[in-house]
Amino acid sequence: MNIIKTISENEFRDRYSLPLFILLFSDFLIFSLSLLAAYSIRFYTHIYSYFPPPDPPYIPEFMSYIHLSMFIGVVGVLVFERLGLYERRVGLDRQVHSSSRILGILVSYIFLMALLFNYRGFSFSRLTVGIAIPIACTGMIVQQHMMKWLQIHLIRSGILFSKTIIVGSIERCLSVNQKLQKYYGSEYQLIGCIDSNPEPKQSNDAMPCLGSLVDLENILKDQPIDNVIIALSPNHHESVLQTINHCLDNNVSYQIIPELYDHLSTSMEPKNISSLPTIIFGETPLYGLGQIIKRSMDILFSSIAIIASSPVMLFITILIRLDSKGPVFFMQERVGNDGNKFEILKFRSMVDNAERDTGPKWATTNDPRTTRIGRFLRRYNLDELPQFFNVLRGDMSLVGPRPERPYFVDKFKEQIPNYTRRHMVKSGITGWAQVNGWRGDTSVIERTQHDLYYVENWSILLDIKILWKTFTSFKNAY
Repeated sequence: MNIIKTISENEFRDRYSLPLFILLFSDFLIFSLSLLAAYSIRFYTHIYSYFPPPDPPYIPEFMSYIHLSMFIGVVGVLVFERLGLYERRVGLDRQVHSSSRILGILVSYIFLMALLFNYRGFSFSRLTVGIAIPIACTGMIVQQHMMKWLQIHLIRSGILFSKTIIVGSIERCLSVNQKLQKYYGSEYQLIGCIDSNPEPKQSNDAMPCLGSLVDLENILKDQPIDNVIIALSPNHHESVLQTINHCLDNNVSYQIIPELYDHLSTSMEPKNISSLPTIIFGETPLYGLGQIIKRSMDILFSSIAIIASSPVMLFITILIRLDSKGPVFFMQERVGNDGNKFEILKFRSMVDNAERDTGPKWATTNDPRTTRIGRFLRRYNLDELPQFFNVLRGDMSLVGPRPERPYFVDKFKEQIPNYTRRHMVKSGITGWAQVNGWRGDTSVIERTQHDLYYVENWSILLDIKILWKTFTSFKNAY
């Protein structure tokens, strides 16, 4: 089986869309009401006398600000969506830091001010915006606590969850449930699993076992199950069909996990092609406008970084010359976007011809090949400064999976599933794996998983987060 399908008379009862709608609507209200509240404070309190409008002093029409409040409400929701504030959530819990919401508020109002800066015929008070921003930020804090209370109420009412069981081996059921809780946990309330083994294993807290396949029909009749996730292995085709028939007979929704699940990424999307149900794998959100924005950021910030760091790079050049013999810069072939090879540029941090006797080898803690100044450079990521030229040329991006050498790429792609999917985006000076400590002589599997997470969950906000952590995370930097 290689399709995901859901059949139910309750197909349009989407418990996962309800929290999203609530968040969208509440965000719209916060943006709109914050501007109207700021209007009232600006023109109907003592602030009006302290900061009177320019001559002739007058109060703008309230109706014009109602229209403006609706506009900022729509803009705010769109900005939040582009920043990814609706993606990483469980129900009504966004699971993002409050600074991310503050950033979204600032971007929304900056866009509003830029749009109306030279708009004639409308009295646009910038002080009103200045008052509206802290009101909106306060509203977001209040909203966060209200959403937690509302989510608890919805869960207790049985509205937010779909009562679900998973059919398959205990090990596979645990793996599937872990994915569900990580991404869309609010959609499912796991009741337990049906073990595909003839002799079911003992129940445990993580995965209560309700019985074996022969018990499934009675379980569906006796318990209020809304959904069945079929995670049977490829050699259980007859059991899959039998499970589907049980679901249809009891009017229970079902979903089939592809038999290649264990070898596929988390990024998949069902789609009909000429009425043929299929699944699209391997997509990344980095396309279209996002790709343009990312490249623009790369050009802008790499140019600024080169200019700003030029005195530092000159000083490092002198130190390297004084510290050891050999060239200042180190160039090495790496594999980047779409498997294309390029020459990466770094400050030399090891002795000249460090791999002459050992062959390709990763740096380790207290690596004897590292020079005195090289240890300092690698400790604080300063050896990467020349790579801003790679970014400016378009070989790399500021953020992305770190590029590996062809020798290691050929080795890892045979050992690690989906390893080459790292090359779906441009390589980066820094990345999600690096800021989480997976660099140097650490687990390649963990590093690859972090890289794939970045590829499949890219957003501008995630790039900003990684760039910020780059200056504060030095774990395993050697």
